[in-house]
Amino acid sequence: MRILTPFAGEMLVLVMLVFLNARILFTRRTRHDALAILAPLSVIVMILQMLAWEIRFTEIVIFALALVTAILNYRSIVRFSQNLFVDSYSVKFFIASILLLLVSIFVLVVAIVMHPVHLQTEKYNVQVEREYFSCATSSEFSESNFNEANEIFDKRNFTLYTFSNKNVSTQKNTIVLFVSDVFAETLNYEPYLILLARAGYTVLAADLYDDDFSNLRNTKTFRRSFLLMNFFQDEKFALNEIGKIEFREKSMKSRAQEFSKIYEGIYNALAFIAKNRYAKKGIFIVCDSSSVLSTEKLDSIFGKYFSAPDARAFPRSLNLADIDDYMMPGFGFVSQTEPLFAKIFLGVARDETSFAPSYCVYATRQKMEN
Repeated sequence: MRILTPFAGEMLVLVMLVFLNARILFTRRTRHDALAILAPLSVIVMILQMLAWEIRFTEIVIFALALVTAILNYRSIVRFSQNLFVDSYSVKFFIASILLLLVSIFVLVVAIVMHPVHLQTEKYNVQVEREYFSCATSSEFSESNFNEANEIFDKRNFTLYTFSNKNVSTQKNTIVLFVSDVFAETLNYEPYLILLARAGYTVLAADLYDDDFSNLRNTKTFRRSFLLMNFFQDEKFALNEIGKIEFREKSMKSRAQEFSKIYEGIYNALAFIAKNRYAKKGIFIVCDSSSVLSTEKLDSIFGKYFSAPDARAFPRSLNLADIDDYMMPGFGFVSQTEPLFAKIFLGVARDETSFAPSYCVYATRQKMEN
């Protein structure tokens, strides 16, 4: 399977909005205004989209457009629910609908032109598996509080992704445990992880959020939005001489401290899974910016699952932020996975070449194999 993304849902809503606002050009008075039902439907789909993924910039724009359209079409929705025919469209309604139609078409075109650049797993002979678990975050990680969540109503706050090469003969004897910065999620590193799997490395990556809604800052829907608002508002970063993002040291420490339980929970879970599923393979850790743990902390975590002289008790690691050509540390490869966000907020052009993830895979292999 390939990782699902929110792009399909965005396209669905935008197409609905185009048809909805264009109906004034072809709907006759003698007909029921059935297309009016698309107004509340588009709002509902966008709410579900944001709950399922997160509140991204593109989702905010489309949701606002859908909400304005629904408000404008309130009278039409009521008439349709009462099984009444179209009476007439006022001049104000006609002009507003034309404006919303033009805006909807514009947003749709921009979304298509700036669509995410996804690497086809079939082309690279890579398979991706996704599994859900429930993981306690209010206390220290323990095996008893880490369980598979296969039923539809099970709590799912831990998602495990396994990237591997379909050709068993090309698989390396080392697995990569990947922990992203909280500014991003696995989706934002997809090109890098796929290319790493193509090179023969099995990669385990995970996203972990709070197991309840007591802290909205650490739920799947709101975490990234809160962090990004704070990030751009306080300007806790700078660009170096080659245009690479550099976080303020205070900002980095604050983020690492606030989400320390999340990071440690992910490391513990990945170590536990590696021990049970890949007992004979070595371990290499890749992290990004604030997800870096000290050598002492890593040794403490992995020492619970592997005993010396097993080298896996003292795993080697790489911080992606240390790679010169990784220009957006903490954000992942957003010039491919979220090109519109990258262009507007970070000033980075959409990348169709996969240069950055390819170079980072090269640098990762150099670190692992030397």
